[in-house]
Amino acid sequence: MNPSRPLLELKNIHKHFVDFHLDEVDIVLNRGEVHVLIGENGSGKSTLMKLISGWFPPDGGAILYRGEPVQFRSIHEAQRNGIIYLHQDVQSFNNLSVAENVFFGRIPTFWGVRFFVDLQRMLAECQRLFAELKIPIDPSASLGNLGYAERQLVAAARGYVSAAELVIFDEPTSAMSEPERNILFDILNRLKENGTGIFYISHRMDEIRRIGNRVSVIHKGRIRGTEECDSVDKSSLLKMMSGDVLKNRYPRIGAEAGPVVMKVKDIVLMPILKGVDFHLRRGEILGITGLMGSGRTLLANCLFGIVRPENGQVEINGEKVSIRHPIEAMSSGISLIPEDRAENGMFLRHNLIQNITAATLPRFRSKGVLNDSYMRELTQDYVREMSIKPGNTGDIMETYSGGNQQKVMVSRWLMNRSRIYIMDEPTRGIDAASKVDIYNAMNDMVDKGASIILISSEIEEILGMSDRILVLAGGRIAAEMNSKNATKEKILDFATDEE
Repeated sequence: MNPSRPLLELKNIHKHFVDFHLDEVDIVLNRGEVHVLIGENGSGKSTLMKLISGWFPPDGGAILYRGEPVQFRSIHEAQRNGIIYLHQDVQSFNNLSVAENVFFGRIPTFWGVRFFVDLQRMLAECQRLFAELKIPIDPSASLGNLGYAERQLVAAARGYVSAAELVIFDEPTSAMSEPERNILFDILNRLKENGTGIFYISHRMDEIRRIGNRVSVIHKGRIRGTEECDSVDKSSLLKMMSGDVLKNRYPRIGAEAGPVVMKVKDIVLMPILKGVDFHLRRGEILGITGLMGSGRTLLANCLFGIVRPENGQVEINGEKVSIRHPIEAMSSGISLIPEDRAENGMFLRHNLIQNITAATLPRFRSKGVLNDSYMRELTQDYVREMSIKPGNTGDIMETYSGGNQQKVMVSRWLMNRSRIYIMDEPTRGIDAASKVDIYNAMNDMVDKGASIILISSEIEEILGMSDRILVLAGGRIAAEMNSKNATKEKILDFATDEE
């Protein structure tokens, strides 16, 4: 092994699909380097990483790995050669424990005999690992009971113990608060020190200098440029990404809120939620934030009837409502845009029309028959308004980028014309320009009299788009503040106070 030789080189890579292609891609990854890859949604970031990790071969060009030409024929072949892709929609085993997911493929056994799993040893090793990495997760917990950010940390731990030479992280911090990001960045630094090469896909500009060595911009399937992270200019990166410098990242209206439309009293679901109280006004964007494990998503699921709290009461327009199921929530005028679109909201095997109209099918039904032309016409309206790409109404959703899938989720519930929207990490994994599309859609909702509960781990987003801010900590609302007087420091101070 020659340490001065690049770990991976792509030379003049081409890959053509029906409506997208990678063209003349040249990129280099060195050992012990974090190479950040940024670009708009649909620019080809994930497609390029899938090509590297064996999902499909290139149509032309050369891949040199450890100095030798390679062409992996499967994901498993790439993994056997030390390449792991931890992609955006975490592929894990929800029915297994955290420890089993971390050590999957290398689970400790009795006497080395297959199928005789040494559970106590596995849990003990995972406990030691998590203590070393400062991951505050119970190794014996079922992975399916964890939130998105927690599952990303579990995936990072799996990458750390895998002895991989090349690890690809795809938007790992998109639903993480600052303390969780710090844990992940510590893992990245440990991997770098071990000589692991890392590709890191991100939309967060602040992460580039913090953890990257070099950054490449991909735009419409081509590498537009590569820069050193310690000297890169944010405006030039944005211009390479989209052709323009993005202004007014948080276009909040800030209109005066109306009367109270929703009251939440003493929501309890132990051991996480210990008595949550708040109210929501008409035409208001109410931001809720908190650290990983604070119960942000659990609260959203309680309000939408996905899980039943042990105690609590919800009033809509002054009347008590019983929400034991999502159908009852929708009947009360509540919609939920979930945190994990792949797990809870997106029908990946169905097309764009079917996904956008899924919550409003009765509107298109006449005498028991769906009006296909009306469905297509209204879908195309949302494709234009939300800049969904490629926007071919017959394409199945698994062919769309993660950011465009998220726009489809938002469009689905916009079409539903609800009075109250619960938006759980609505811009997770979305580029800066596409975030503005969703923020403008939120403004349009509240301008028409709807109310929004914006749940986000991204404090800048909470500060930028909320009229009022609630901080969830210790199972309760630890603080309420007006966005005009709120700061990141104040929010983090309350978020870390568990008393």
